[in-house]
Amino acid sequence: MSETSNNTQTQSSQPAPKGWVRWSGLGLFAGIVVAVVAIGYFSFTTILKSQLEHYASQAWGAKIEIGALDLGIMPIEVGLRELQVTDPDKPMENLLVLSRLSASLNLYHLIAGRTVIEDVNFTGLAMHQPRDTSGALAKASKTETTDAAEKDSKSGGFAMPDMALPDPNEILAREKLETLEAANRVQAQLDEIDQAWSEMQKELPSDAEIQDYQKRFESLTGGKNDMQSILAKKDEFEKLQSELEAKKKTLEKAQDLLQNKLPKIQKDVVALKDLPEKDYNRLMSKYSLNQSGLSNVTYLLFGPQIQYWTDEGLSWYRKLEPFIAKLKTMQAEQAAETEKQAPQRAFGVDVAFPEYDPQPDFIIKRINGSGTLDWGDIDIRVRQVTFDHPTTRLPVLFEVLGKPKGQDQALRVIGESNFTDPQAPLNEANIVWDGYRISDWTISGDKTLPVVMKQGAVDVTGKISLVGVDEVNAVVDMVYQDVAMDVSQSASKEVKRYIAPLFDEVKAFKVKADISGEVTAPNINASSNLDKLMSGAFNKVLGQELQQVKAEFQDQLNAKLQEQLGPINQQLNGLLGDKAELGKETASLDKMLNFDFESLVKEQAGGEAEKAVGDKLKNLFKF
Repeated sequence: MSETSNNTQTQSSQPAPKGWVRWSGLGLFAGIVVAVVAIGYFSFTTILKSQLEHYASQAWGAKIEIGALDLGIMPIEVGLRELQVTDPDKPMENLLVLSRLSASLNLYHLIAGRTVIEDVNFTGLAMHQPRDTSGALAKASKTETTDAAEKDSKSGGFAMPDMALPDPNEILAREKLETLEAANRVQAQLDEIDQAWSEMQKELPSDAEIQDYQKRFESLTGGKNDMQSILAKKDEFEKLQSELEAKKKTLEKAQDLLQNKLPKIQKDVVALKDLPEKDYNRLMSKYSLNQSGLSNVTYLLFGPQIQYWTDEGLSWYRKLEPFIAKLKTMQAEQAAETEKQAPQRAFGVDVAFPEYDPQPDFIIKRINGSGTLDWGDIDIRVRQVTFDHPTTRLPVLFEVLGKPKGQDQALRVIGESNFTDPQAPLNEANIVWDGYRISDWTISGDKTLPVVMKQGAVDVTGKISLVGVDEVNAVVDMVYQDVAMDVSQSASKEVKRYIAPLFDEVKAFKVKADISGEVTAPNINASSNLDKLMSGAFNKVLGQELQQVKAEFQDQLNAKLQEQLGPINQQLNGLLGDKAELGKETASLDKMLNFDFESLVKEQAGGEAEKAVGDKLKNLFKF
């Protein structure tokens, strides 16, 4: 009994055997594993984040910063938080900011050697956010001034047409008038003739001389004289004729002067009467503000806005040029790959058997994102992002919805990028925005023509196409309704007087913008029925005032002509009168010079013979 009790006591005094798991050691081991994994995860993500920032920044040309990077395993997921992309042209501004960006990869295809990203999601999109420090790279070269900046620096205010009505007095004071110049030429010709005529008058016979010649002629040719007396007068008559011949030459010379010069001057004087009308038409077309003066209102108002959005698109295009160049290289490589010759018989060919979920070497199936910009909220959806379009036959599809604050309708942009046919790629986007409400929109801040649309609504439709990746062709139609315009803040009195009433009458109009040509240097055109509406209303407003000014202008031109014509007509009439007198004097001299003195002698001789025979017969037959 004592032996049994002793054995029992011995067994109870020995410690109980331990289990298979030492929990304290396991806990320590687990802690170490977790610490190693955590440190490894932290180190790996830190290194990966640093490498991503470095290579992405080098490729972009400015700093790309990642706040934090996280990885997931089931499914494989990479996430970026607080992503900041610096604008290469503005180092103190972030072009793009994302609160979170995540991408999930397909493990099966990753093992098969393909990059298939199932989903890319981003939130907290913001643009053009200021930075605390410069985002320029240390060795980045100074960027050249962009064309858009050059255009902004060179752009000035509107060169609006002269709104002032033409002042007839000012125009007549500074403009050369063909009416006056032609009248001066006529006057100079008259003065030249008058001077020559004055010199010639000294040699012309006076009225007294003409009368003396007439008396001498009558005494020599008149009366009944005997033959002896007539023969005695013959010498006197020849002397008179000699004097008359000399005077006639002088008269003929004077007559030739007036006969040759005065008819042309008379025609010029008649032509003067048509010149005021020609001067009037020329000067009014130069100074008056007519319909053509407002034909560029559309581009003056909407051109800068269209140019701004074009420059924004060009700026994005230039930022994406490295990626576009890479895309071109990939397409060229794919084209070269397809053009390879058939393999030689000894090497055989690769046969692609049907497989589970076939996918291209790279594809992003879905991209979804959202953000809040300065002007409103934006949602972006992209599908089927791949560069192997000829093989997959899958175009890239995208849709962007933007809804500004306070608007009922959202801007919708739907499009596709399709390179399934490399020879005829299709890149286009359709724009639709119905019922966008406008309030206090400053269309133009120019001092001469500050235009504010106080209220209105616009329906926007458009289509933007890229021919390849180098040429653009875009057409955007904007239909404005229920418009109320205001230009009351203009510093120009003429604008307030003539242009402001025109904008008051505009309630609806259409604008069409055309952009075509090379992406880096497109041609921009803007057309609208606003030009026609403004021109018609303008002509109506200025009609009466212009008519009054035109009448006054025409009256003053006619008065100027009459001032010139008075002395010209007086001088011309005097010369014409002298010409008529010359004609009479010449006719008188011709009469005397053309008198046949021989006939007078014969007549007198015949008379005397007849008288002698008669006297003799009387003596013979006396009763």
